[in-house]
Amino acid sequence: MATLTTGGQGPATPGEPRGSLAMKKSKHDAPQNDSAKFQRQFQFIEGLNSKAQRRKTRSWVTTQHYRRKRFEARNAWLATDQENEGEFSKPLIAFPSTSKPENEGRRHAADRDAISPDHAVQRDAGRGQSCFLQRLGGGRADPFNSYPVPATRDVHELVDHYYFVIPSLVHRHWARAVRRPRACWDLFNLYRNHEIPFLGMLHHAAHHLAGMRGNVMSLQTFEFKQRALAAVNQSLQRRQGPCDDWTLIGVGLLANAERIWGDREIARMHWGALKRLLLDRGGFQALQSNPTLHTKLVWSFIALSWPTADGNPAYVDDFVESSAVLPHSPSTNPDSTFRNSCIEFTQFINARRSQILKNLPSTPAQHRQLTAHRSRATMFHEGSELANALKSIETGYESPDKRRAVDNCRLACLIHLNLVMAEHGDLSQATEEYLQALQRILDEADDDSSLSAEHLLWTLLTPFRSQGHYERIWKMSRLVGVVKRTSAQTWMAIENALRVFLRLPGSIYDFESALSVWDRGECLDQLIAVGNVDARVLDSQMDENLLGQHDTACSDGCRICPLKPTTF
Repeated sequence: MATLTTGGQGPATPGEPRGSLAMKKSKHDAPQNDSAKFQRQFQFIEGLNSKAQRRKTRSWVTTQHYRRKRFEARNAWLATDQENEGEFSKPLIAFPSTSKPENEGRRHAADRDAISPDHAVQRDAGRGQSCFLQRLGGGRADPFNSYPVPATRDVHELVDHYYFVIPSLVHRHWARAVRRPRACWDLFNLYRNHEIPFLGMLHHAAHHLAGMRGNVMSLQTFEFKQRALAAVNQSLQRRQGPCDDWTLIGVGLLANAERIWGDREIARMHWGALKRLLLDRGGFQALQSNPTLHTKLVWSFIALSWPTADGNPAYVDDFVESSAVLPHSPSTNPDSTFRNSCIEFTQFINARRSQILKNLPSTPAQHRQLTAHRSRATMFHEGSELANALKSIETGYESPDKRRAVDNCRLACLIHLNLVMAEHGDLSQATEEYLQALQRILDEADDDSSLSAEHLLWTLLTPFRSQGHYERIWKMSRLVGVVKRTSAQTWMAIENALRVFLRLPGSIYDFESALSVWDRGECLDQLIAVGNVDARVLDSQMDENLLGQHDTACSDGCRICPLKPTTF
């Protein structure tokens, strides 16, 4: 039988007329029409002013165009798959097979068994819904492989909650808050370097997400708590000497989670373990190679504290003084360390008082010198951003722990800034440069919430000026530990005096009125009394009936909880 051909276009069917338009249509016609339509649609680019602007706009438009095409193709595939769902069960991943048609049912059953759990979740959720993982396509949902654990759907949900949702709750403008919240950005980049802190971060996010949904606990909370505990215990079992940075931060995250959402007695044990592990490393000085970890742990030990029996907004513990002692210090006894810190504090207050008296503007020359240092003269005036952050205000927090954390951070900021002035001088170029660098950080930050004491302390702990930074931080930690042992009245008197030192009083009368409530002898008597009393007597949350209940670990095989934790 003769074959009908039409001008090299291939064989024609017998019922089709020779030379029909359908046979003459080239396979290249559709792409040419699409190309012409594409050029007409984006012809406006050629009318832009500069070559760089045209190149940038053309690149962006082309990227968006092909993203839209891929998205439409993906939706079309999902729609087709949903239509065929009634005819046969089609797996999301096609596996090569040479089975015969009569074995088709067994082949599909084997393929369904070979599908990964992530794809099984997608299949059971319904192919008609364009969920997040489906839009990402096949393979891992973490395209840059930047997470230390497999990026499942729960992981993505909790990362999104930690990095975007939680910071947005304390910002006035969500669109700016999600760009780069300072502390959250630093911590996220720290946690994603290792499995242990990353699991601890997910544990925190799961607790917070469950609370927002009205649940005390959730399956995500249990899962990531157990995974974090297992990872920490495995690390402690493998260690031959002092533990690494990631185990330290992991134990700290577990302690914080138990402190906020769980059992406070377990939190005491975790914190006791963290203190011992950190002292084995050499205290805060051993963390200089990891500045973000140093900032996180120092911030935690300063801000997070519990009350004592007399209402003092701090816990009684020798850890901060011991961990913040300078290297090669002759003092190793906790009592002598605390007494040295008391002497150091009184010397600091007396030195600052003498400096302020010398800098009181009593002559025209001193007035000119003060106005020449603009940052020092204006940054702490009433109504300024820093003055509002350092002011004692009612926070509105229902939790006493949250209110206490704000008080502790505010006190630490006041002491740290006064240490800068004491080191460089109030009216010096070094102080002026330090304050200008601090102001630039506050101005350039995308964190647009009203500056709080917690955010300010985090910024001050960050080494943006390297000269003498760590020594100043450790001294501040020792001085904060001293003030935490005073009464509430003495605490407020010290705060007011430190604020006046920063504000630079205009006259001797303002200066004396601020210091009139400060009684050095009474403060020392309080500190000596506290130093000679056992910590358990001052801690209202420690009961004599509970002192013997921590002689066992919290679970079988747990190497985190020490047998006799220090008071937290």
